[in-house]
Amino acid sequence: MQTEQLIQVDTFCIWHGVEFSFINTLHEYGLIHITTKDNTAFIPESHLQHVERLVRLHNDLQINMEGVEVVTYLLEQLKKQQEEITTLQNKLRFYET
Repeated sequence: MQTEQLIQVDTFCIWHGVEFSFINTLHEYGLIHITTKDNTAFIPESHLQHVERLVRLHNDLQINMEGVEVVTYLLEQLKKQQEEITTLQNKLRFYET
């Protein structure tokens, strides 16, 4: 079984210039998952791109936490709809041929 790589939250915060409290708030809002081992918080490497996107929304675009939550929800809904459209287009192509 392959183990997932983890990024230490403190290292992420230093690298991206954000406070630990910001990452903790993202976790409290349910926007990210934090794994704790030996009293150290980690972000799964597979979620790194998502967390970086949230940091950019907050810092670069000056969106507050509630706005980040709404934008994240809307982006997830858009992704689901795009997947559904792709599935329906594939079914339509099947029946057209």
